[in-house]
Amino acid sequence: MDLERISKRTAHKALEEGAKEAEAYVVRVRSLTAYIDDDRVKNMEEKLDQGISVRALVNGRMGQSSSTLYTNRDLEECGAKAVALAKLSRPDPFFKRFPGFSQPIGHVDVRQAEVVEATTADLRAKVEGIVKAAGEEVKVPRGLLRVAVTERALANSNGAAFRELGTMAYAHFTSMTKGADPGEGCESYYSSGLEALDPHAMGERLCRKAKDAQSATHFKGRMTGSVILPPGELAEMLLAAVGHSLDGENALRKRSPWAEQVGKEVGNQLVNLQDLPWDPRSALSCRYDDEGVPTRERPLVERGVLKTLLYDSYHAQMGNVAPTGNYLRRDPSDALNLYRRGGVTLPVNLAWKAGGKSVEDMTSEIEEGVVVERLAAPDVNGVTGGFALEVRSARLVRGGAVEGHVDQCLLVGNFYQALRSVGAVGNDVAVHRNCIVPSVRFDGLEIVGGA
Repeated sequence: MDLERISKRTAHKALEEGAKEAEAYVVRVRSLTAYIDDDRVKNMEEKLDQGISVRALVNGRMGQSSSTLYTNRDLEECGAKAVALAKLSRPDPFFKRFPGFSQPIGHVDVRQAEVVEATTADLRAKVEGIVKAAGEEVKVPRGLLRVAVTERALANSNGAAFRELGTMAYAHFTSMTKGADPGEGCESYYSSGLEALDPHAMGERLCRKAKDAQSATHFKGRMTGSVILPPGELAEMLLAAVGHSLDGENALRKRSPWAEQVGKEVGNQLVNLQDLPWDPRSALSCRYDDEGVPTRERPLVERGVLKTLLYDSYHAQMGNVAPTGNYLRRDPSDALNLYRRGGVTLPVNLAWKAGGKSVEDMTSEIEEGVVVERLAAPDVNGVTGGFALEVRSARLVRGGAVEGHVDQCLLVGNFYQALRSVGAVGNDVAVHRNCIVPSVRFDGLEIVGGA
């Protein structure tokens, strides 16, 4: 079935059911996944997923319904349920209309041939290569490699319409040294394709991280110094803090510390953040967001100064501003059941402009501090910016030299304050979730260990 035709037909059907405005979002996904369990391929999985989500407006009331998509009756029932739910909802004074049609501003083709043509045998070979490269001294208890081809289409009663094809690749593996008192490591991979996934290199990193963690000693006492965060941990903290603060809904509801900060400093001159929705490396890159608004490249924080906030169409109407093309229903690690998900407002690809220094260069400039290799759960309170994160493995640095590895300590600080004390930005840019970021050194953070 042609998804573009389906979306237009479903939106029209919802109008016939009594909707004043209607939107239909249709998704078709083919995914392949290889699972590792204790060094062996446990399962090979192939799935085809197809579904639809309908939003309907009836006299200022909105209803939403979703359904798997097999027959024409599924389309009709989904539209009718959205209209029925709208009639039962409370009136909303803000949401007046869905976006109208707009020409795309940029271009991106997120279709990587190696994903489109991938077979279960291809995935098996790659995961077995990762396990082999990890070596005899380290086992890989858990892991998966997933690829997907995604087709999505949208149409609404105001003329907005698009159809886009894309691919995604996601991998996550854990490692553990054998014997008593094992050390643990983990590696993740996010991309639109498999080209950058080197099984041998990933296996070697899994081995090194597990051995580093095994050799770590418990950190004692307190230390205020410099901390280098790698791309993966930094990306998670950016999304929790900066992603929260950029969301126009949070600004309108007074939940964002950046609500009144546009045009003001929120970091030092090394903080240069952009939204790059057309970067072909990311699985979420697109010409249109997931409600039909064209995406655009835009500065978010430039030399420490906040340039803009981000809005979906609903909260743009609430704030009397234009939507920015940042409504996302997709996820960079799993493409199934997208039609069942609610949308969030985030940068399509949150990018931190790379610096000119390697991690080794930044390390040599540290008088006292750590280079983080793994945090237990890199999360930040989006409202306050506070964090106290367990360090699972980090390199201890004194006088610009690495003295060894430490663990069982807390990294303590405030992320919004840390953005004002960025000491250096690395050149090792990597994709993690919907972030494209390098390692960054923050000065003046606290490491707290045992007595």
